[in-house]
Amino acid sequence: MSGKTSCVNRGWERHPFVGFAYQPRIVYPRCCHSGGDRVNLCPNLKYTRARWWVGRNMDGVQQWAEGVSYAPCPSDEFCGRHEEREQLLALLPRAGEHGQAAMISGPPGIGKSSLLNWLAYDLQDRTNGPRSPVLRAEVFDLPGMIFSAFRELLKDLQGHAVSGRFRDLLGSEGLKEAVRYADDLLEKYAAPVEPVSLLPKAGEEIIGVFARSPEVGYDRVREAFEELLQVLGRLMVGSGHIAAVLLDDVHLASRLDRRLLLDIIHDLPPGILLAFTCRAGDGAGPGYAAMREAVQNRGAPLVQLPGMRSHEIQEMGQRRFDLAISDATAALLEEAPGDPFSLMACFNTLRHRGLTPSAGNIGDLLAGGGDPAGLAFAALPEFRRVWAEELCVLNPPFPVPVMACVLDLQGTDVTLMMDRLQESTIFRRLPGGEYAFAHPLLQEHCRRKLSADAKITLNARAADCFERSMHRLTGRLHILLSLACHFFNAQDYAKAADLNLELGIRFYHREDYDTALVLTERAITSAEHLGDGALLAAAENQRDQVRQEMADLVGAVQ
Repeated sequence: MSGKTSCVNRGWERHPFVGFAYQPRIVYPRCCHSGGDRVNLCPNLKYTRARWWVGRNMDGVQQWAEGVSYAPCPSDEFCGRHEEREQLLALLPRAGEHGQAAMISGPPGIGKSSLLNWLAYDLQDRTNGPRSPVLRAEVFDLPGMIFSAFRELLKDLQGHAVSGRFRDLLGSEGLKEAVRYADDLLEKYAAPVEPVSLLPKAGEEIIGVFARSPEVGYDRVREAFEELLQVLGRLMVGSGHIAAVLLDDVHLASRLDRRLLLDIIHDLPPGILLAFTCRAGDGAGPGYAAMREAVQNRGAPLVQLPGMRSHEIQEMGQRRFDLAISDATAALLEEAPGDPFSLMACFNTLRHRGLTPSAGNIGDLLAGGGDPAGLAFAALPEFRRVWAEELCVLNPPFPVPVMACVLDLQGTDVTLMMDRLQESTIFRRLPGGEYAFAHPLLQEHCRRKLSADAKITLNARAADCFERSMHRLTGRLHILLSLACHFFNAQDYAKAADLNLELGIRFYHREDYDTALVLTERAITSAEHLGDGALLAAAENQRDQVRQEMADLVGAVQ
């Protein structure tokens, strides 16, 4: 060991399900490596991990079944919400005549994404349904991902145009050209960095070579996307269809994305239905209030989701959990949690503990109080909780190479990791092949539970994994924004200061002032820790410019 201290000798244990060293509160597999060369100091752990992966047969997997996934509900299991469904379906004739928008809102865990799932199925895939094309995208919690959701919508449209039952309907050259043009402008506007010097180099810091601001203004982006919708709408009206554009978690979108969305709502063409979800209450951020006011000013309906009613809770228990919920139990649940996420945590816990859904058992669970996400995690096997702790600092979507690096997995173990993730109730696979937590409340819970030391260590590992995996990743904007976040949270202030400051000025020039302010304030904090007066002055000057622009925008609106 040459003076090194092994993981086991330092009080670490080998987890029987994870296969690498752990401590009961938080896992640090990096203890098994030496510095940047990642020399394995615990050679037997690879065997332990592989033995677990290979040795788990289907019976073993079933033994650790975690219950029903916390991901948005599959359309064939969707329960209740009949009034809200009718409210959305009533919009279809209006969408065909003059275009129609709708905003679905409610607190976290209330079922907004599940309702959007159902709407997509009903419009596109239901037997004897409208059989209309659906374009869908999700916004993730990483400030600065300008227009990424709109580009996902374009990918969806391109996919419909080249394959599947909508190929003839959407295969016109005019639509293809409109898609290519809009995608080109979106990419040019959002691209902040040329990746020349962003390849990993041993022993060198990452230094961005920043491109000039592209000669693409917001107005050109808006005009291109509106023209695309006009072309698409004409095709829909001519064929007797509508096209549904569905956006999830718009409250997380950048200022520019929200601006584009509102401009689109203002002038939706016939043949287009635009529906989007927006969180209300805790965690909604600045997006919700502004979106609600703007949507109402434009006359678009607001579909607000309340807690589930007693009969809906009974339907959910039967269809999703095969549980017979009595009237008394349903009434108790309606009064207490009421939202689908909390109900699922409750039902999964009952299954995990082998308890019947009696009013007494439910009352005991509710009496314990606490966070529903904490209840959800308590029902998980230990190795799954470890994975959640390890991965919670990442910004979704999680690239597979980065996840594997964080969990210290290689080779065939990565494929087996993906299999286990598919079986998990707390993770979900995204359409592009990346992963995310099944529900944002789960990731938020994990992050809150991390100690300060664990947060620093895990962010340092995440930054290292992004640097190591960069040559295998697409989406340079996500990479750079993730690195800027992880460097800062790992207290690697030398790297954090430069990267956040330079990215901040790029977002300032692109008029995404919210993101520019977040990045610039990180640079200020980093400069203060470094004691770099010149850097601090530059960052503070940049912050003042950003704040002035934000104040001017508020004044212009008033």
